[in-house]
Amino acid sequence: MLTLSTDRFQRIQKEAPVEYQNYLVQVTKYQAAQNCKTWIVGKWITPREQYWAPRGTHFHQFVVPPILSFRKDCTYGDLAAMRLPEDVEGLGCCEYTMERGVVHACHAGGVVHSLEGWDHHEVGALDVNRIDLVWEAALKHGLRPVSRFTQ
Repeated sequence: MLTLSTDRFQRIQKEAPVEYQNYLVQVTKYQAAQNCKTWIVGKWITPREQYWAPRGTHFHQFVVPPILSFRKDCTYGDLAAMRLPEDVEGLGCCEYTMERGVVHACHAGGVVHSLEGWDHHEVGALDVNRIDLVWEAALKHGLRPVSRFTQ
């Protein structure tokens, strides 16, 4: 996992089950991850930076816009997304990497935030204690998870 913030990395690592925490390794330079075949990418990286990953690497990404699927010898995870209910009207948005009626999960969080009248945010660093609350609210309002396997 590439992250510049030690504090943020430690918080993420503590969320993992104890038996898996040692599998999360913090690196601050791409060169340090050149032997790691699973990259968790939370910021946009260039094709040049991707070259530090070994052949066969899988890039798990949670970044908007998505990183370019540049490497033919690697695989890239889907971005989290949600389909809006069909009866939604008057919502002006353009998700250039998504099909019509589908928004990035972080933007769906903003929609749910507005519908619920919440005063906490849903974009950026998340409060992990509210994930289930937000998920249930999204489903209640008719949003549905999307992946290339469920379209």
